[in-house]
Amino acid sequence: MTYDQYWNGDPLMVRAYYKAHKLKQEMQDAQAWLNGVYVLRALDASVGNMFRNKGIQPAEYPKQPMGTQGAERAQIKEEEELNFARAYMENMVLAGKNWHK
Repeated sequence: MTYDQYWNGDPLMVRAYYKAHKLKQEMQDAQAWLNGVYVLRALDASVGNMFRNKGIQPAEYPKQPMGTQGAERAQIKEEEELNFARAYMENMVLAGKNWHK
């Protein structure tokens, strides 16, 4: 926000800029937290596995991105597989019905 916008502009602009700044800060905090989670997972998958007792399953680094996008991708992939399986079974049932004709 410029000096002129602050002193001569609409007072509601100040509130809008303040909210935009808060949203940007929240996004940066969420990104920093997510980066920390990735580092934690990487350390657990590498150094943590060295110190695990025998018989305990080793930790693995996530194969897909974490967060909502990764969950949405996994859900979409699962739905696609289910749709493929349904279509395949329907075709097999139709082929079975028409087998003796």
